[in-house]
Amino acid sequence: MKHYRTGWISDVHLGTRGSQAEALLDFLRAHEFETLYVVGDLIDVWQLRRGIYWPQAHNDVIQKLLRAGRKGTRIIYIPGNHDEFVADFVGDFGAVTIEPRAIHETADGRRLLVIHGHELDAVVQNIK
Repeated sequence: MKHYRTGWISDVHLGTRGSQAEALLDFLRAHEFETLYVVGDLIDVWQLRRGIYWPQAHNDVIQKLLRAGRKGTRIIYIPGNHDEFVADFVGDFGAVTIEPRAIHETADGRRLLVIHGHELDAVVQNIK
């Protein structure tokens, strides 16, 4: 298993047939992180409103993330536009911290703004 200080995943879109949940599981099984940013659209609520599609691999992704958190990975969840319902729950929830945005400091001291990006898209903001 490879160990990294920080990792980012986004736009997994669990709940859709196009989600690459199995590939993400393979990735998570082969890598561990001190901090893992989940940067929006982990779950695609927009699609789930149209019909339920939730195979076991989608459960496995959620369980793998929660297990990583229990084992010490700091998980920071930045909600996106497809999982915006999560944005109402800012704070710490077990091993997961939900934040509207974060500042990540790199190993060499640079500061990076971590956002999903939908808040910069006028079309997405007005399509609700």
